[in-house]
Amino acid sequence: MAEPFELEQSGGVVTATLHQADVSHHDMQECVQSCIDKLRYDSARDFVFDLQSVEFLASACIGSLVELLQEAEHHRGRISLAHCSENVAFLFRVTKLDAVFSLFDDIDEALAAL
Repeated sequence: MAEPFELEQSGGVVTATLHQADVSHHDMQECVQSCIDKLRYDSARDFVFDLQSVEFLASACIGSLVELLQEAEHHRGRISLAHCSENVAFLFRVTKLDAVFSLFDDIDEALAAL
């Protein structure tokens, strides 16, 4: 079975690519914890989440992203989301978290905004 996510770091930016259509809360927590570890130990500051494969994201997963955001803000870091499906984008809009997390059409736009 393929890994549920993959992290790639370039300088202070980490790109987290989620590989599942339906991301479980457990997998998101594991991904966020790995990102927090990069923040604390590998000089990462900014994070881009590539959600191209994601069709559904449980609201509990957003709580994990908020946890990462709180940690990143202590280091003046930011989080951007790329390739959001309409369902995922709707979840961020309805919870008003699209004002907190920047949503982009692709990775290049998300990286440029950081």
